[in-house]
Amino acid sequence: MAGVPLRAGIFVAAVLALAVACTGTSEVEISRDRAIEIARQQIAFRPDTTDAERTASNGRPVWRVTFRGTLPGQPPRQFETAVADVDRSNGDIVSITRT
Repeated sequence: MAGVPLRAGIFVAAVLALAVACTGTSEVEISRDRAIEIARQQIAFRPDTTDAERTASNGRPVWRVTFRGTLPGQPPRQFETAVADVDRSNGDIVSITRT
């Protein structure tokens, strides 16, 4: 009878692993800093400010990274903004908007 609790534990672990495999979900998430690094590769200016927040884009969990700054030689009060949505599970760029 000593093997029964062990078998039950293995069964529970197997069911949990199967549930994760079937749903395609995972607890793994890229870090905020990594998302910023990935998004920064998409911009042509040096940002003065950087912000990143967890959100969703069309139901997909993303880091929404916002950069604000100026291009070299750009007149005062004129600035650039770029917003990149970076998939939180794999680091893919989901979308990018520049203004």
